[in-house]
Amino acid sequence: MPYLWSVVAVVAALVVLGVVVAALLGPVKRFGVVAGAAREQLGRDAGLVNARVAALKVRLADRRA
Repeated sequence: MPYLWSVVAVVAALVVLGVVVAALLGPVKRFGVVAGAAREQLGRDAGLVNARVAALKVRLADRRA
């Protein structure tokens, strides 16, 4: 019956692994939400900078003309 202790050890390890994975799902989901919001904000800011640069180029072209 030594295999019985091996089976018990494997089942216990799987239970512990399940608990750890379940505990980590919340923070991982929260990180995904925050990362998505940050990516969206950076994209908006980059778009605003590009628009500002384009406006400055137009203004400089008008001044040269």
